[in-house]
Amino acid sequence: MLKQRTAGALASVPDRFSQQGGPISMKDRETLSLNDVVTYLSKEIADRQQTLREELAKGYQEMAAFNLNMAEEMLTIEAEAERALLRQVSGV
Repeated sequence: MLKQRTAGALASVPDRFSQQGGPISMKDRETLSLNDVVTYLSKEIADRQQTLREELAKGYQEMAAFNLNMAEEMLTIEAEAERALLRQVSGV
C-alpha cells in the first residue's frame, strides 16, 4: 500500500535531487527510499525558510528609515489635529 502511494511521488522527484548533485535516471528514482525523499524535501523547506527570513530582514531594514520618518510626520499631524479639536470644543 505504501509503495503504491509513494510511487507517484518518487517518479515526480525533481532532477536536481541527488546526493551526488547531478540528475538521476528513472531507474534510480524507483530505488529511492521514502526517507531519501523526506530528507530532500526537509532540506528544501529549510533552505526556502532561511531565504525568506533573510529577505524579510532585509526588507525591514530597508524600510526602517522610511517608517521612522512617516511616524514622526504623523505625530506632528496628530498633535496639530488634537490642538485644533481642543480649540473647536473650547470655542476659542
